[in-house]
Amino acid sequence: MRRDNRNTYENKFLKFIIMKKTIFILLIIISCFGCKKDRLNDTDLLKTTWVLSYIQDTKTQAITNFPGDASKKISIVFNDPSDIISFSGICNGGAGTYTYSSITGEIKVTDLITTLIGCKYVEWETYTVQSLFYASSYKISDNNLAIYTSGSYNLYFTKN
Repeated sequence: MRRDNRNTYENKFLKFIIMKKTIFILLIIISCFGCKKDRLNDTDLLKTTWVLSYIQDTKTQAITNFPGDASKKISIVFNDPSDIISFSGICNGGAGTYTYSSITGEIKVTDLITTLIGCKYVEWETYTVQSLFYASSYKISDNNLAIYTSGSYNLYFTKN
């Protein structure tokens, strides 16, 4: 009879352990699904032409709209899987490399090289390129991309 009691306790203990492991695994699965809600979609950022709409001064928060009478728009494209960012300006173009995290929203642009042709509103190209060098994070909302920087201007783009 003692042996039967011992087996009963062992069976209850094993069931208890299995139940604890099952609950633990379920909690991990549930928490992982919760994390995905905050995750940015890679396809939203990549292989999309983003056209500059306006810039925002990081110190004063003042917004300056892109000039409506500019001969061309400034745009960027994050190419995947090559990790190349393409830049097309009013009178210049260029490319560089980038890294990003769709989980944290961090972004970094490096090695951005452009041509140096002067034209009307060329300062907008300078604002854009310099701000991309200081890019730290991004946020996509609907058809809009915001690139936040530690430089002078945050950049705001619209999906083309």
